[in-house]
Amino acid sequence: MSYLPYHHDWPLAMEARIGLRVHWFGRYAGFPEWSVEKSRLMGDMLCFFYVESESCWVVINGVRMVLQAGDLLVVRGGDEFAYGHDPKRPHVSLAVSLAVEYGGVVNELLHRDFKRRYSLKEPQAFVMEFEKVLTVLGSEGPYRDLAITGAILQWLTFVLQSLRPPMARTNLEARTVVDRILAAEAWAMNRLKEDITIIAWSRAVSLNPDYFARIFKRETGKRPMAWLNERRLQMAVQLLGNTRKTIAEVAEACGFNCPFYLSRIFKKQFGVAPQSYRQNHLQPCA
Repeated sequence: MSYLPYHHDWPLAMEARIGLRVHWFGRYAGFPEWSVEKSRLMGDMLCFFYVESESCWVVINGVRMVLQAGDLLVVRGGDEFAYGHDPKRPHVSLAVSLAVEYGGVVNELLHRDFKRRYSLKEPQAFVMEFEKVLTVLGSEGPYRDLAITGAILQWLTFVLQSLRPPMARTNLEARTVVDRILAAEAWAMNRLKEDITIIAWSRAVSLNPDYFARIFKRETGKRPMAWLNERRLQMAVQLLGNTRKTIAEVAEACGFNCPFYLSRIFKKQFGVAPQSYRQNHLQPCA
């Protein structure tokens, strides 16, 4: 008797496990009253801020600079910033805040050595690629999330090819506070189904529980358990909209011990009960 080879015996063409989180992606300002009060970017995010027309100013980590049309500012996780412009000549900007999980790193972009400011050689090409994403963001359909992800990754590829930022020398060896929080987020994301305690979570990154809770809120804006519940609710949304799992099964898959607790915090977060959300969002193919 002869045996056929399994498909995994064939050479692997490619493999990429990429996660994408986007906090904002759009065209902003263009009106006199525009300003951004002093803020702090989440520790695991990276922001690209491009001036499309006119000019504006930014104070970043206490240093003031003026940005002209065609300038691209890079804001890293943990940076403090404030923006403003001349009300008589309001500027227009294109801004993105995102994280790309790749190779087990919560945001691979943070381990690249970006300059603070760039003057783009092909500003029209940047705007054109940006507008492709805006078009997809305004679309509808069952595969909208997949289309948006593809468009954003294509835009990001264009940006990286244009800027060519090298990997930072410190790379993953640096154990700064931000690195610890990024590692803590990655640790929790891989264990959403499990019972996670503050003690176990803080030990995973070799920090005291009280200190861990304090710096986690400082870097992410949320207490550890609130952040964890938010990620679990995001998973619940995906399962409710794309599977036939019962509410109890969804709760278990997302790390909630009780389906009633899931229902309570789900309704508090989204304004509807899980079952009602499913009735409105379940995809036919599910």
